[in-house]
Amino acid sequence: MATCAGVSRRLAGGLHALLSQASFGSGPGFAAASRSLAKSRGDLGLALATATTTTTTATASAGPRGTSHAPPSSGREEGSPGTSRAYGSARTEKDSASTTYDVGCSSNIRWHESPVTRDARERQLDQRGCVLWMTGLSGSGKSTVAFTLEHLLQEKGKVCYVLDGDNVRHGLCKDLGFTRESREENIRRMGEVAKLMANAGIVTVVSIISPFAEDRDRVRSSLGADFHEVYVKVPLSVCEERDPKGLYRKVREGKIKGFTGVDSPYEAPRSPEVTLEAARGEPADMAKELYEYLEEKGLLKF
Repeated sequence: MATCAGVSRRLAGGLHALLSQASFGSGPGFAAASRSLAKSRGDLGLALATATTTTTTATASAGPRGTSHAPPSSGREEGSPGTSRAYGSARTEKDSASTTYDVGCSSNIRWHESPVTRDARERQLDQRGCVLWMTGLSGSGKSTVAFTLEHLLQEKGKVCYVLDGDNVRHGLCKDLGFTRESREENIRRMGEVAKLMANAGIVTVVSIISPFAEDRDRVRSSLGADFHEVYVKVPLSVCEERDPKGLYRKVREGKIKGFTGVDSPYEAPRSPEVTLEAARGEPADMAKELYEYLEEKGLLKF
């Protein structure tokens, strides 16, 4: 770096000399200054290349923290709500000679670290980012409870957003159907978006059937302590009686195949953080129960 600084000074001097001679037109002084400037530029390029190589080598040898190859974390360690940790898992093969790497099907990319930390965002909002993952049969009331909770939190001055399964299929997931593979990808995308929102300090409520335990567990593993599973436990008979979108009727008429709870399985959560049951009251009562859960976990203050 000292070499680079010395050449920079020489370049500045040459530029000064060149500008001084410019007003007198071409001549010996002008030509000499030009040659000096050109030589200094060449020396500076060499010095910068050497410095860059040295810095890259030193950074690569420093491991994940030096290279920033692993993106910063979306979750916090269990039992430590104020501690930021690495975002997601390191799914990269690090090349010590490069500042870019491959992730999945994407090549030559790099995570760009923000100077604004997660703690800074949460301190500004006076709350903790988290994900309430609401799962249950179609017609169980997930969306109604989710939006009721969002309204309640907004009235209390908290920032909340609902990622509803149907709403997301209007855009982000409109290219997906309802095959096993499409449902798995749908859950993966929802989980990744929820992870980003939790990192922003937002109380994120995901309302989606998510029938397979394996898919939900994969999201839990990715989000860590930010993930809170909410099982909206309503019997199939009650959901079918409600039938707010007329889907159960279409299933019984043979117009829809592979419908969750009827001719496609729903795997109930084994140990959810919260279980909401229809017998407990109206959507407002369930939303209040979730609000109290967030308060109890210390997620509504920094």
